[in-house]
Amino acid sequence: MVEVVYNDERDPFEGFNRAMWHLNYQYFDKYLFRPVAHGYKDYVPMPVKSGVNNFVLNFEEPSSMVNNALQGKWGWAANAGGRFTINTTIGLLGVVDVADMMGLSRKQDDFNEVLGYYGVPNGPYFMAPFFGPYVTRELTTDWVDGLYFPLSEFTFWQSVLKWGLKSLHKRAAAIDQERLLDNALDPYTFVKEAYLQHMDYKVHDGIVPSDYEEDELLDEYMDELD
Repeated sequence: MVEVVYNDERDPFEGFNRAMWHLNYQYFDKYLFRPVAHGYKDYVPMPVKSGVNNFVLNFEEPSSMVNNALQGKWGWAANAGGRFTINTTIGLLGVVDVADMMGLSRKQDDFNEVLGYYGVPNGPYFMAPFFGPYVTRELTTDWVDGLYFPLSEFTFWQSVLKWGLKSLHKRAAAIDQERLLDNALDPYTFVKEAYLQHMDYKVHDGIVPSDYEEDELLDEYMDELD
């Protein structure tokens, strides 16, 4: 039996990660996530989908305000605070994105991006069963954003519901890009490269270093997941 050797320094657990990817892609996504996402896209009216997604993301504006301030991005911090105030009041608890209509576009940063901004590396890539791809920096810091109001007031099941609705909207948004993944020679590597590129885009606010190699297909795929 030939032993498979992996040599991607960013992915030291590739053997395990590929096994988890197979589980996620061939079972969870094929028999659960994809059918539910297609049903959500096909049968739920667009105003309802937008309203639910706006409502869910509105809860993240206060933590985004703090995270932008920690990076010295005072304009974006004020933008997040203004969005939360306007949408929570005039926007019916965030269901209607009134702030966007007023020119305050959404830009939400998490604490993972704060550390990346100050030079903390991604750390090893990790494919979590059921939940999908992460980098270690995310896994060790995701809990920080939940310390801020109103997320700090959520019960466990409310947090699960929020995660589920947010994930459902993202998965439905990625339906048009399924062909990119299904036709990839190595779907695991495609998703890994896309996700690591996506991390760099988030940390650099879409302005990546000049020596970064751009891949339009990966951009197209990950833009749908953002």
